[in-house]
Amino acid sequence: MAEKAYAPHGAALLDCFRGDASATLICHQDGTRDDVPAAFWLRDTVHPLERQALAACLGTVLDLGAGAGVHTLDLQRRGFDVTAIDVSAQCVQIMRERGVHKAVAADFQTFNGGPFDTIVCLCNGLDKVGRLTDLPRFLDRMRRLLAPGGQLLADSFDVRVGASADLRVDMARKQAAGRYFGELDLRFEYKGRVGAPFSVLQIDPQTLSRMAQRLDWRFELLANDGGHYLARLQPH
Repeated sequence: MAEKAYAPHGAALLDCFRGDASATLICHQDGTRDDVPAAFWLRDTVHPLERQALAACLGTVLDLGAGAGVHTLDLQRRGFDVTAIDVSAQCVQIMRERGVHKAVAADFQTFNGGPFDTIVCLCNGLDKVGRLTDLPRFLDRMRRLLAPGGQLLADSFDVRVGASADLRVDMARKQAAGRYFGELDLRFEYKGRVGAPFSVLQIDPQTLSRMAQRLDWRFELLANDGGHYLARLQPH
């Protein structure tokens, strides 16, 4: 299912990597359209918050949802032993051609590598969770992939920060329907090819901390920049 959802994403990135600078991924998110240049995922630089996450890595590393490998390549240059996984075969192809040593086409739910000392989930990394009710299953899977004493470094967004009036209305509508306000419905489109719909999660740090502690994880807020934050989670 995840592979079908991300198929347009992988196709757009591969076209851009092959030289089509105009390749643009259409993101249909909660009924709105956002056109994103595929070049964004092929950038060589990382956001300062993501740079802080990479600086906090220890030991063997799993880059979860690695995309085109920007974080893996940075860690490789620092001398880390990194495994990069992504559900998109096209992204894995790009990573290998860019010089990623260990790039694997896999869904984290079924990936059997490790154990790892650090798992990095970056570029709105917790979107992979799906719905808020999926967080326990996600953290249980991370626990299984981590070595004793390991850490999960992930970023997400508190969508309430700086929210427009229209967005606040939409969040209230979700809550009235019994949904968490940071759950988004997303569908990718590229060159007329529309992927399967899926849910992504943008979770505020207070909710993440509360749920992590309930699920027997330590939570540490490492950075917060206008609602975009970085957290370290470690299983007890």
